[in-house]
Amino acid sequence: MQVNSKKLFFSIVVFILITTTTLIFAQDDFELWKKKQSEEFRTYKDTLDKAFVEFLEQRWKDFAIFKGETRDETPKPEKVPQVEEVGQEGFPDTHKVQEIQIPEQIFQVDELEIKNSMEDFKPKDGSQIEITFWGIPLEFSNPKDFKLTLDLPLREKTIADFWYRISNSDYEPLLAQIQEYKKQMNLNDWGYCLLLNDVGNKVSNNSRNLTKLFIWFMLTKSGYETKIGYSSDKIYLLIPSKQAIYGISYLKFDNKKFYVISFDKKEKLTMSIYTYEGSYPNADDVIKLDVDESPNVLDNILEKELKFKYKGKEYVVLIKYDENTAKFFENYPQTNLAVYFKAPFSPTANYSLISELKPIIEGKSEAEAVNILLRFVQTAFEYKTDQQQFGKEKALFSDEFLFYPYSDCEDRSIMFSNLVRNLVGLQVIGLDYPGHISTAVKFSEKIKGDAVRYKNERYVICDPTYINADIGMAMPKFKKLVPKVIKI
Repeated sequence: MQVNSKKLFFSIVVFILITTTTLIFAQDDFELWKKKQSEEFRTYKDTLDKAFVEFLEQRWKDFAIFKGETRDETPKPEKVPQVEEVGQEGFPDTHKVQEIQIPEQIFQVDELEIKNSMEDFKPKDGSQIEITFWGIPLEFSNPKDFKLTLDLPLREKTIADFWYRISNSDYEPLLAQIQEYKKQMNLNDWGYCLLLNDVGNKVSNNSRNLTKLFIWFMLTKSGYETKIGYSSDKIYLLIPSKQAIYGISYLKFDNKKFYVISFDKKEKLTMSIYTYEGSYPNADDVIKLDVDESPNVLDNILEKELKFKYKGKEYVVLIKYDENTAKFFENYPQTNLAVYFKAPFSPTANYSLISELKPIIEGKSEAEAVNILLRFVQTAFEYKTDQQQFGKEKALFSDEFLFYPYSDCEDRSIMFSNLVRNLVGLQVIGLDYPGHISTAVKFSEKIKGDAVRYKNERYVICDPTYINADIGMAMPKFKKLVPKVIKI
């Protein structure tokens, strides 16, 4: 009887195990069947989105994060050298600065014009939303079926489901509105990203994960190459750039760097991120950081009185500049210095600087005019390194140069080159030494002094940081060094 009881118990256990295993496999089969049925009933507006969703549902890989690079690790001097001002005599005067044209004074586009032009981009059904972007209220029509949602926990499937839902919504009119604002406000690629970030924050109720997914989707649909990644409960936006971005961590795919970008505040990163290797078809444009036009933001005009002396005479220059333009660049990613050198002044700063400096240099020889501009930049602005002023490296665009109380060598060189090109019309190059940035100017005639050769042309060194130094005077520390040339 005891033996039979053991046999019966063993048989019951085996039966339970078999039954449980069968139920588990049956449940798995049922879930697979449900998923298959669900996929079969999904409808897609675009075959590319269908293929991309199926691609996103595949297993992603774990990629290591590389630490952000620095442009130049050589520390800048906390104090800069200076010479006693003597002023060169006998500058050649064959070529004089002719009548300088004062640009037309341009005021920013009226906000009502921007709003009213959006009528052609509205969806059939939707609610009105509004953001204030750099002082300008912008209205959008948010499509009725455009709802940002994200299932948890974060997995490949939940991100694929996000793409499925948003790509099948009536998103096109909203995208068209954002692109029209980009055009009207003269926004470059980075400005476009900032606009997408603000709209994303609005439609997602300030969800950081959903905003990044929104930017990823809209950039991709705008033709830009971009990726999304995740780690634990955080979404990360991964964007390649035509120019290097310094101080920002990145992932590498086929020797291309995808930077971990956040438009609100700096990300706290893990050691690795899950993401995918492929890309959306035909989304192959790369974000460019060039600033070809000053962003069209609402004016907030400030004034600053600047004083400098030249050959014993004191000059007072009253400069007007736009605070909103300066602040637009506040968190601009640190990139190649050529980007800063090539960026134009805002219309307000350009009109003010040319109007004020025109009577001081007009009619002078090219050399004398450039020497006056050099002394203006050397002595009308106070020097401090980026570390002293910001606690980090930060090159300044020219409008920022006018806004902040201090500047260092690259900021002064950028400002000086802009003045020479706009007022005198001469070619300028940047000179990149270890721990120092300077400039050189190609004059129309022979000028004595230190010089460099670039493309078989002679460029005379003009150092905006070497206080009271005239054109043709290089800092003693760098006289014998061969700098890298920054083409402008």
